[in-house]
Amino acid sequence: MYETLIWEETFPGCSLNEHNWNRRVGNWQLSSDGQPVVPGWGNREQQYYTPHNLEVSDGTLKIIARQEEAPEQFGIRCPYTSARIDTHGKFSFQYGRVVFRARCSVGNGLWPAVWMLPEDSVYGPWAASGEIDIYEAKGRLPQSVFGTIHFGGVCPQNTHTENQAQLPDGQGIDQFHIYELIWEPDSISWLIDGVPYAKVNQWDSIDQRIKYPAPFDQPFYLLVNLAIGGSFDLESAQNITPQFPAIFEIDYIRVYQ
Repeated sequence: MYETLIWEETFPGCSLNEHNWNRRVGNWQLSSDGQPVVPGWGNREQQYYTPHNLEVSDGTLKIIARQEEAPEQFGIRCPYTSARIDTHGKFSFQYGRVVFRARCSVGNGLWPAVWMLPEDSVYGPWAASGEIDIYEAKGRLPQSVFGTIHFGGVCPQNTHTENQAQLPDGQGIDQFHIYELIWEPDSISWLIDGVPYAKVNQWDSIDQRIKYPAPFDQPFYLLVNLAIGGSFDLESAQNITPQFPAIFEIDYIRVYQ
């Protein structure tokens, strides 16, 4: 299933392919007209995203998190910098298979992620129109990875289904692994190194007019980032201890239909 390659990023050369990716800047979630809505990207994150924290070299993308004073934004100055990229407006798809190979530094407070958001929020603001987290990790739990979907209604009436997997043989996220998501009309599955670890085929919406399989029946786009702190792992957010600079390294990303 889903064997036809429709999009690929192998990070050739020495700069990010601007035809494929947008670079995000700052710490604030902004409105459509650029006004500040909430800091920390809505998740209490402590990093300021900059284009300078990206490096493309030797065929991989490196998102580099640093402990350094960031530029002030709307009266807030973050103690860390990192990077976030996405394909919004440049590539999105509806149903298929996403495969990528990656590794990440470990340590309290690191939050690497490869995920998807709807190209158009046809069912309403987050999370009424859905979110698919292909891969997330907590730097203090280097042998675990997480795959999650968010749905239900507009925050705070949203809910989620989270799946956790242990990497085999004592391995960690700081070693290269192949992560995979299979998105079908009636189910979403997660795999590590070709081995399935979770499948979800039930979700719903608070709005009874929105019927299953919505909201996961629309085109979604890709995001890649390395956050510091945040609500995903509050236990380590107040005790951030990785060896900086910390690096989230992506070898390739491929999408099949």
